[in-house]
Amino acid sequence: MVNQPSIRTGIDIVGTDCLSVRVDTADSVPKILSVARFAETEMAKALQSEMGAVVLSVPDESVIFKNVSLPNNSTHNPEKLAQFELKRMLLEKPDEFCCDFIQTDQPTRLLAIIARKDRLEQVRKSVYPAEGNGIHPEGFLARSIALGRGFLQFCTNDTDRLVCLADFTRERVSLCFVLGKSIMAPASFDRSQYDLESDLGLSRIAAELKTIINFKLSELADRGINITLAKLIICGGKLSELKKLMVASRLKVPMEEPIFNRNIIGSTVLESEFPLSDYLVSLGLTVE
Repeated sequence: MVNQPSIRTGIDIVGTDCLSVRVDTADSVPKILSVARFAETEMAKALQSEMGAVVLSVPDESVIFKNVSLPNNSTHNPEKLAQFELKRMLLEKPDEFCCDFIQTDQPTRLLAIIARKDRLEQVRKSVYPAEGNGIHPEGFLARSIALGRGFLQFCTNDTDRLVCLADFTRERVSLCFVLGKSIMAPASFDRSQYDLESDLGLSRIAAELKTIINFKLSELADRGINITLAKLIICGGKLSELKKLMVASRLKVPMEEPIFNRNIIGSTVLESEFPLSDYLVSLGLTVE
């Protein structure tokens, strides 16, 4: 097998299915080569011929998000400082965890993504159950963060105001708040308790969304960012178009589906039977 470092594959694990995309990152503008859906039990076999990096999604409920504030005008490496601050927050042994950081809109504030190493190993084995098959994922990423990265890299955004992305692919809804070119805050909630076939269930899920949105707006205000929500972008295949509109109307905010940059989509993807909006998390996993 010849390695192709420009090819990156993102695999979003959704229940017993895996949503996979392959992206060529060789040029300045990435190109989506293919999308596919496999049963989780078939994924290892499907990836035997994979020739690039593979990144897996991690459920939001399996990670911890923490805002880490850094000293102003520090000459030290920001991530090393953040690692030091984070160790002071963790109540358990730091070597039991993996940690990654993403930059927010403020240079002195990083968002830490923390996961137990044994939980990441469970995710890996769910896709690669056979030992010694020679396939090892390059990394893992929380679904809500991948959702934001997929939107920023592959979609158009006609506003510099706050946008809330909501992915209804899984039993747990992943949310990501984006402002301009920055991921501001992740969130998620369990939607299995709501009956999406009834008006009452849709009203309750809208109320849950509104509560989370108001909480995140309050958090941003505490950081000196006073802003309103411009629109809600809903993706994933669990809500019909009518139900999406019903949820948005209860929130009293405009609703859209993600609009993809057409020049990044290969011809085979354009002809695919799979809605590309279901793969926004998978696409975000391919972003370096």
